[in-house]
Amino acid sequence: MKLTTKEKRKVSLNLTSLIDVLFILIIFFTVSSTFLEQPGIELTLPEAKSSEGHTAQKVIIYVDKDKNIFLNDNIVSMHNLTTEIKKMAGLQKDKSIILKADTDVTHGLVIEIMDLLRQQGIYKIVVSTTKPN
Repeated sequence: MKLTTKEKRKVSLNLTSLIDVLFILIIFFTVSSTFLEQPGIELTLPEAKSSEGHTAQKVIIYVDKDKNIFLNDNIVSMHNLTTEIKKMAGLQKDKSIILKADTDVTHGLVIEIMDLLRQQGIYKIVVSTTKPN
């Protein structure tokens, strides 16, 4: 009587599906992590007790109560603001701008200026405030 010995089968795991699942999880977490960090601007009123001085900036946008827009002491219109900012883009390394708006300026005008800046790739906008006396 001849006994046959079974050859041991080599167990192998197919790693292709595991790698696919791993890549899908990596993609999911990278995409969902961008939604967790919402870039926002901490907007305070023109008078704030926590105001700090920022004097290192080279580009400052002023908006007075008559809705006149000044870019570094030069008056500009809303249409010319983007072209003037493009000219000054070489002066800045961190692409940040200080926005100083009068308390009587409407919220819509400030948002419109901020939207124009973001369209130019400037996402670091410092809204200037003063300390109350």
